[in-house]
Amino acid sequence: MAVARSRLQARLDAAIAAAANPIEAKCLRAERAGLLARQGQLEAAKSVIDEFNAQLAWQPNTPLRAWVALAEGLHGYYSTLGLGAQTSFEQAYMLAQGQAALKRLHALAAAWLAHMAFANEDMARTATLVREALDVAMPEHHGVRARAALVAGYAYHFAAGNTRAHPWYEASRRHAIAEGDETHLSALMHNQAALRASQARLALLFDTAGNAAAQSDAVSHALMGAESIGHYDAGIGTASLASLVPMLRAQVLAAQGRWAEALALFETHFDLALSDGLARQSPCLLADRAWCEWHSGQARKAKALAAAAEQALAQPCDTDDRAIAHARLAQVSDVLGDAVAAQRHREAAQIHYAAHREQQQGVLTLLDQALAGLDPAQV
Repeated sequence: MAVARSRLQARLDAAIAAAANPIEAKCLRAERAGLLARQGQLEAAKSVIDEFNAQLAWQPNTPLRAWVALAEGLHGYYSTLGLGAQTSFEQAYMLAQGQAALKRLHALAAAWLAHMAFANEDMARTATLVREALDVAMPEHHGVRARAALVAGYAYHFAAGNTRAHPWYEASRRHAIAEGDETHLSALMHNQAALRASQARLALLFDTAGNAAAQSDAVSHALMGAESIGHYDAGIGTASLASLVPMLRAQVLAAQGRWAEALALFETHFDLALSDGLARQSPCLLADRAWCEWHSGQARKAKALAAAAEQALAQPCDTDDRAIAHARLAQVSDVLGDAVAAQRHREAAQIHYAAHREQQQGVLTLLDQALAGLDPAQV
């Protein structure tokens, strides 16, 4: 499906046509390339990036180099969720600092670096950079404020649940609408749904004394959120990272015991998910697939997938995902009759779950300190 031209894209097109000089027009074109990357138009974005890099090789220009660096970061991130994109964001951030003409870019790069810091589990830097982005941004810098508020929202969601996150999500939504950035609204929906799904799955696996009906409702709401993203993206034509929503749906369907539906999504989208940058989640995905295969009568496949999940745990993996993967592998090992492995995974799951809970409290403290005095309704 072709990507419809967003209001933000239309405004950038008009600004390019009205630019006062060639450098201003090129900087706006580089900014537009970043938007194209976020929409999933990666080839179109790369063409502009390559064009400007060729020019910069013989005619250096700091503002253009800085905007191209941001576009390169966005292209790298939306190609593979790549943490390697951080190098480009860092370059944009460094080049823009202290330059009045690049104040918006400084704030925007800080917001994206906050996003990357969270992905790297560097929570102290996440909180510091969110505050920096909001402090540097002017009131009319809606794109900056949308991104920084989104990072604050999902960091609070991760740490303390949706109630603390909600005002920041609403601030992000408000600025994205003012910016005309439909692609950002999709990202906001995805982050909310992914965190709801993760927290619902954690509750099912670790909160054995919890309210079963409430837990079931939480999983259902997570699935509704995942399906809403798919419908919204189809409506606006976003094509980036197409495997993320199917993998989110598969995990929630597995939590609901809808084995065949989950397996169909895993089988269709798993390989693409790895190339899209979900390798860090592969232990969870493989463990869930193993659980689904066992319930579908495929014990041999379940055993092979469990072994693959355990091997994947040797690679980088977020603490909460590691806890979930071990908990699921304990269940799989139990039904496969391997009591020793089941106990080993149960113990590992509890260790990582405790670390996750400690991490949540640390994030909450850092956010409250960094964002003290800010009212998200006024951000």
